[in-house]
Amino acid sequence: MHFGTAGVPLRAKNEFDGAKVLKSFNLDAMELEFVNGIYMNENYAKFLKDLEIIFSAHAPHYINLNAIEKEKVERSIYYIIKSSKVLRHCGRNLVFHPGYYLKKSKDETYKNIRDNIKLILEKIDKNISLRPETAGKIYQFGDIDEILNLCHELNILPCIDFSHIYARSRGKVNSYDDFYKILEKVEDMLGKEAIKDMHIHLTGIEFNKSGEVKHLPLEESDFNYKDVLKALKDFEAEGTVICESPLLEDDAKLLKDYYLTLF
Repeated sequence: MHFGTAGVPLRAKNEFDGAKVLKSFNLDAMELEFVNGIYMNENYAKFLKDLEIIFSAHAPHYINLNAIEKEKVERSIYYIIKSSKVLRHCGRNLVFHPGYYLKKSKDETYKNIRDNIKLILEKIDKNISLRPETAGKIYQFGDIDEILNLCHELNILPCIDFSHIYARSRGKVNSYDDFYKILEKVEDMLGKEAIKDMHIHLTGIEFNKSGEVKHLPLEESDFNYKDVLKALKDFEAEGTVICESPLLEDDAKLLKDYYLTLF
């Protein structure tokens, strides 16, 4: 299992400095955060492939493939495709939040998002792994069943954010058995390949009745990250764990160090 940060480490000014910081922390992955805008161009991304870091990317947060306005849907498709064009030069896994229910039914939302992802899959580089992410807010499309059904139907792989699942459940999903059952569900729906090629987000998190409120340092949250790591180890999962904690590289190292104690 590889471990890294959501964005450039706090001790670094850019991705090149970030690679050095990650290596000094015994980490080897970085998710490029395009969440507020696709700040990187393709030429810059080409130089990242030689840094011996596993790069992934997170597409902008303002994507909504279920928007009421046709123009917003078209822009959302454009942002995902543009993110993929940058990422293809240095990485493979492209994470995104598919959208919001708004005033539409869950079935209609699912169909709209599915059909728009089909359009995207026809246009992006075949080496890009498009990964819809489990969402932390109850008004967002993206509970674990929706994401797995979507991935099964489209033959793609998910981004499993265990912290979001915990927050969306308002703290109910927070035990070893809960996390192990999620992994069983992933394998049942998507096969062993999905377990051997996981992309995972972890962070401490605060929630309210609507789900996710904000990210927290791991040790300042009741989220049971240790049992997530135990479940991953026991299930023999492989892939990448991206830390989204405000402490970034410190908590990413905390995750990896604890994971290594399990062997």
